[in-house]
This record gives sequence, C-alpha cells and structure tokens, in this order.
Amino acid sequence: MPIQFKQDILKSPKVVSLPKLKFENMAFVAWSYSGIYKNTQDDSQPQVLVGFRQLIADKLLSDEVTLRRIPLTAVGQVRIGSIWQAGTSNSAIRFEARFFDVSFEPGHWRFVSFNSLWEARRPDLYPMAIHRLKYVKDENWYLEFKLPSGGKLIVSCIEFFSRCYGRSDELNRILATYSWNDAYQRFYAPLDEPPEADKWTVKLKMRLRNGDTTFLAHAKYDPYTLNAAKSIHSQIAAEYSPGNTRPLFIQIGPWFQGPAELFCSGIPFDGGRSFLAHQINGCSDPDGILIERNRENTNKVVEAEQELESEGTAWAGVHKNRLVRPPSILDLTDIDAPDHRANGVEVLDAVFLTLGIPRHIVDKYEARISSGAKNRPQGNDELTYSSGERKGNDKGIGYASLHAPVQVEINGALLDIWHAIQALKVKHSDIIKAVDWFCISDGFHSEGIPKLIDLEAMKENSDYIIPNITRKWCFFDSDLSRMRGIMVLRLIASGLPIYIVEIERRIRKTEEADGSINELEEPYRGFVTVIGSEKDFQVWLIRFMSDVRYVRGIVSKLVPFSPGRADTFNHQKSRGGCVSGESAVLKALEKMGVFIAAKGIKAQKRMIW
Repeated sequence: MPIQFKQDILKSPKVVSLPKLKFENMAFVAWSYSGIYKNTQDDSQPQVLVGFRQLIADKLLSDEVTLRRIPLTAVGQVRIGSIWQAGTSNSAIRFEARFFDVSFEPGHWRFVSFNSLWEARRPDLYPMAIHRLKYVKDENWYLEFKLPSGGKLIVSCIEFFSRCYGRSDELNRILATYSWNDAYQRFYAPLDEPPEADKWTVKLKMRLRNGDTTFLAHAKYDPYTLNAAKSIHSQIAAEYSPGNTRPLFIQIGPWFQGPAELFCSGIPFDGGRSFLAHQINGCSDPDGILIERNRENTNKVVEAEQELESEGTAWAGVHKNRLVRPPSILDLTDIDAPDHRANGVEVLDAVFLTLGIPRHIVDKYEARISSGAKNRPQGNDELTYSSGERKGNDKGIGYASLHAPVQVEINGALLDIWHAIQALKVKHSDIIKAVDWFCISDGFHSEGIPKLIDLEAMKENSDYIIPNITRKWCFFDSDLSRMRGIMVLRLIASGLPIYIVEIERRIRKTEEADGSINELEEPYRGFVTVIGSEKDFQVWLIRFMSDVRYVRGIVSKLVPFSPGRADTFNHQKSRGGCVSGESAVLKALEKMGVFIAAKGIKAQKRMIW
C-alpha cells in the first residue's frame, strides 16, 4: 500500500552526484539508514546502506523499499527526507523542528531496535504508521532518550554518529575504518611542548576541521569519550565476516556525560510527548577544561619567517582546495581513492548549530614559521572526487572534504549580551568577580533568566505635549498591549561596579528585491556606567527609566545625567569565533577602563523569555 506523507517539500540543492543514486530519472526519497558495510573496493571508505522509497505522486511514496550503498562520508548529504533523481538532490521533505533537553548520563538513554523490543515482547519503538520501515523486526539501532514530558526522543545511531561526533565526515571515516592506534596517528600531530595541567592541548592533522576539536580533545584526555570512540571500529571488526552480505548493525551513543540539548527535525507522536528525530541540526557541547588548539601547517603565527613570507612559500605544499556551491555538481565515488597529487574540494553538509555553552577553545599562535613544504606537485581540477585515503596518481580523482559549517546560536541582542557577560566571567574570573541582573521588586540575581523591567506609560502633562510617536514608543507591541522593557545587568570587574542597560527591541520586517523577508531588531545602543553606591544606582535608575521614554531610546542623550562615568556602545558583530554579543560587551568594558583580551569566549545556555 502506498505511503502518504503530510509534510511540505522544499528546495534543498546538493552539489554532489552519487552514481549509485541514479534511479533512471525517477525521484526517490532517502527513508532510513540500514547498517554499515566494510568497503571491498576501497577499504578506506566504509559504506552505509540507505533505504529509499519512490516518489510516485504528490506526497505519495511507493510501498517498496530500494536499498543502495553510499560512502559513509556522504551521509551528511543523503539525509533522511532528501529527494534524489539522476544521482543528485534538489529538494527534501521539511520535517517539524524542535529543541529537546536530554541527559547523556547513563540510565537516561538506551540502545533499542524494533527487533530487540520484539524479542523482549515490548511495545514498538514508535508507531510504524508514522514512518514505516522495510522490516517489522528491523535490526537497526536507535538511541532512546527520556524527555521531561514523560515521552521519549528517538534518534538513529548512524544519524547521531554523522552529526554529533565532530563536524567533519573525515572524522567519522577514520573512526569507522581504523583501530584506535591507527586512528590516533591520523587525528593528532605531535605536540611541540609538554601538556599542561590546566588545559587540554591538541594539534590536529590537516584533514580535520576546527569543529572536530572538542570531540578530539575529549577522545585524547577523557576515558569515557575514548571508550565511545574505540567502540565504533571494534564493533565493525567484531561483526565483519568476509563474504557476508548482511550489513553490520552497531550501537553508537553519546560520547560525553551530563545534560545536553538537541535540535532535531522529525515527526512527533504520542500526542506530541515523543518525537522521532530524522535529522539532528544542533547539539550542545560538554562543559570542561580549557582546550588549546593547534594545527599542522597552521597560519596562526606571531611572526612569519621573512624569506618565506616574501616568497609566499610558507604554505606552498598545501593542496589547493575550492569550496563547491550550487549549482556546481561533482561526482563523488567510493570505488577509487583520490590521487596523491590531486587538488581538493570542500563540500558543505547542512549547518550545525552549537547550542548552549560552546566549549572554551583558544588557538595556539606559533612564534614563527621557519620552514614550508615546497614544490609539491599540484594536480588539475578533476572530474571525479573521493573522500578516502590518497593512493597512487594519474587516476583523475580529486580529494573531497565534506563537513558541516558550525554556527553559534543567536538569541537576540539582550540575551546575547547576558550570555557573553556570563561567558566572560567564566574565562576571566580573576577580573570579573560577579555578574547579576536587577529587578526592582527583589534586587539582584545571579541565576536564571534576566527579567525585564517594564517602562511606564506616559501621562499627559500640562507643561509638555507628548508626541504620539513618543507615547507609542513606550509599548513593545504595535497594538499597545504590552510595555517595552529594559534589562539591567551589573558586573563587578576590576573592583568596579559596572552597570549595563539594554532596551527591549521590536522586530522590523523588510522585504528584499527578490521578495524574501528579513527580520531585524531595532538597532539601539547599549548604556554602560560605573556607579559606586547601590543607593545612588537605584535613584539614577528611576530617572533613567523615565528619561529614556522622552528620548525614545537614544541613550547617548542620557550620558550627562549619570552620577558616575558613563558612555554608550554599539552591538557590532563578534568575529574570530567569538560568541555573539562578546565584542559589544568588551567594548562597553573598555569604555569603563576594563580591558580583556577577546579570545575563545564561550556562550551561556540558550534561554527564551
């Protein structure tokens, strides 16, 4: 019986063409991951078995499942719901997206499959009617997380592996292909100096991405992560038997312990209490010790060798890479390995959102580059690409690096400022001793979500006619149903009580020439002041809350009325991997005479009013 689905189909173009997914000009939907194979043609590229259903009409799928093998490194391209025709994908099913608070602590999650539940005479993992599989006793392993709602979150182990174990498909490939001793040599370059007790130091090999840093640091220093990393190849090696055509079903779980947050797309069930996650779009990082990152052939140097710098040869040995974007299409193979001399391309998987507190990572800057690889032969622009180990030459096969670009979660100017201030306190506890938010009714608080202080509506005054635009400014909603608020924060930094005030911003919608709609916040400046006495602060705040209404949020006009040093600051975009809001906070502190180096500051947990 054909399968009807309710979700919309959206454009989602991919740049890879997979020969095994050329379905004779018929459209097929990637429906399920169905185990792993060792690759008998190129043993450096494991394969994943994927089940597809033919799209036979609008939102109607065939009952028959067609199985195809793809490179493990292509799982980030062949996501569940992606629609493939003639080897490429230009659209996908849009599943519902939700955030979930879960725990990675043992006992709060388990491995489960339809087959294991059937053998235990337990209810199915999820109602098969919402996403029917080929076999009633399907042997693929899933992760089942307990949810605060009393329901459960279901995630395929292969999806979890692809998206949550680092950000590059190269990391996944290495873990699934090699024993840990061999994998270690492919992950880590030798350190130039002994490790230090107050930080974890890693030096990454060239094929790895910066987004792999947190996982690889834990795999090097945390026994729990090391066991999770080792188990992937161990399971494949233990289950593999030459000549066996059955896929290998392995269990891949969380690699750190503690609370976590996941951002998933999929299908709700059990009255909305539970969720079948087909795609993981974001995850939180584990908390922990500072990580110092270095790389082979790093370009982060204090001083370059003059001769190399002038000749432009310090990084001459690095293969040329180019980023491939739609509408370009490249053929991706798992049959042959890339040539040693071939150029490379970068292919982007779906963006991965780092939720909550990104791990505190700083980059190591070398004092000087004294040598560079020279005269390494460069290949041409190849027609076919592979993500395996480089072997041989003159096959005409280039190297493809597939990875997910990382994006730090942004929550609006007010929460970004609060997140960045808390993050600064974590990193620079020697400078910032306390961080609080203020509420008129019950004073200062260091925990929880900052409460906004509502402004008061403006009353008619016989001495001053209040313009209608000014009266309306005091309200947050256009229908004048809710007052606009302000957020008041206090930092004790370098012994100074520094207060930051932010105005709640309305959202402005603008239409672009192509018809798309942009949503931007009102661009108000922040206000920063140093006030020594808490009593003076409260007296000043009452006046500020009154005056800010008359100037309609142009806080620069209120600087002369602060009893202490005061100024305003812009909310410029944070750069260099910094947390959103960080640059604005650092600028505010500088205006009060407090200077902090801006490197690797981490963000506080996602919060929503």
